[in-house]
Amino acid sequence: MKYVKVFAFTALFALTLCGAVFAGGGSDSAKGKEVRLTYVYWGSTAEDTAVKAALKDFMAANPGIRVEPLYLPGDLDGSTYNAKMKSMAASGTLPDVGYFRPEEFGNYAEKNFFLQLDDLMKRDGMDSSYLPQTWLSIGGKTFGAYTAAECQVMFYNKKVLQDAGVPLPPAKFDQAWKWDEFAANLRKITVDKNGKHPGEAGFDPKNIARYGVAYDLWSAMYYPTLWSNGGGVISDDGKTVLIDSPESIEAVQRLADLINKDHTMPYMGGGSGLPAPSVMLANGQLGFWVTGQWNFLEIGGMKDLPFGVAALPIQKKPAQIYLSGVNVVFKATKHPEEAWLLQKWMMDPSKTLNLYTSGLWMPTKLAYYNDPARLKEWTDNPVHPAGYKEAVLDSMSISRNEPIKIRNINQIWGDCLNPAFESIWIGKASAADALKEAAKKVRDSGLLVGTY
Repeated sequence: MKYVKVFAFTALFALTLCGAVFAGGGSDSAKGKEVRLTYVYWGSTAEDTAVKAALKDFMAANPGIRVEPLYLPGDLDGSTYNAKMKSMAASGTLPDVGYFRPEEFGNYAEKNFFLQLDDLMKRDGMDSSYLPQTWLSIGGKTFGAYTAAECQVMFYNKKVLQDAGVPLPPAKFDQAWKWDEFAANLRKITVDKNGKHPGEAGFDPKNIARYGVAYDLWSAMYYPTLWSNGGGVISDDGKTVLIDSPESIEAVQRLADLINKDHTMPYMGGGSGLPAPSVMLANGQLGFWVTGQWNFLEIGGMKDLPFGVAALPIQKKPAQIYLSGVNVVFKATKHPEEAWLLQKWMMDPSKTLNLYTSGLWMPTKLAYYNDPARLKEWTDNPVHPAGYKEAVLDSMSISRNEPIKIRNINQIWGDCLNPAFESIWIGKASAADALKEAAKKVRDSGLLVGTY
């Protein structure tokens, strides 16, 4: 299957480069001057280690360039990262190149914070050698690129399922368990400290020894569940609220029922006292973990974990999301040629193969899907188990892009939607009540003004 065709239908969507910046005179490093760049990124400690190794390799190959890693610990949400960028912009200390939150990309691109990349892409033959949705444009001009091709994944502990008498789930994305079958198997896996399962007399939901599943509960991770049931959040044109549709309400309530009705999923919010889902999966406290593809980096490094990967459960139809952080070159850089060189390096699996073999990223370069030998280079290893192609890569054929081009999407989530979802997960409100109220807030807010 040619992924240039598979991915193309999901393709995404006032600064003009002066040729004199890149042509004539050459780069500072080419003139023998040492160039210092800063590279900003976030993520887990494992991601920090992987990125620093890639930057070290870049410096070894480009001895005239020194790169200072600017690591922001954790998976920062859009509001936190945006506050950091505002502070750095105000103090004149913006980095040269690196990650940027997708929810804020359009806002900052429109305000000319980023270098326009079209001429550079064309000059270096990168405009057609990458997945079409890799490049992110505003007003017909390209200002960034997705760092990787990422999606939602369902990990499982084989031993936990076997001990619970649950068959291993399908890997093919279009043959996944239907939601009711999924929920039933979660009840078989979930057990309290006395060996009772949900629905059995005497089951104690306050003393659960093993849960069926943990879902990452944050904005992008909601989309596949909503889409699978025919729901959504905001229409593609950024003008209509969909989160209070019957399909959306039903999908969210099904997730909430896993927490508050079936007790097969823990609420992992503050004060839960539970280990991280990856730890719970590894120590037998959890059957499934629904999270981002990048967590192959952590899961694949757990040598004693007998893990597998399954197709996402289906409500009405299979669904998948294409998402990632964004990589940009900041317009404020004093070294645009070297900064672009670094961005190219980080986008080229031939230079940074460990970022892919380790499970952190999936490539955005077409050849690493279309060429069987190159596909094998990054997937033929224990980090990517049997079923990875069917459950993950093949599911990208139905993926939809995270809707980051909707204006004010970050504020819509922060001000209106996140509080509603939180009230649902803690059992304070039903999905119908919370989402209808949140939808009204969005409609009344004046934030629905289309797309970038």
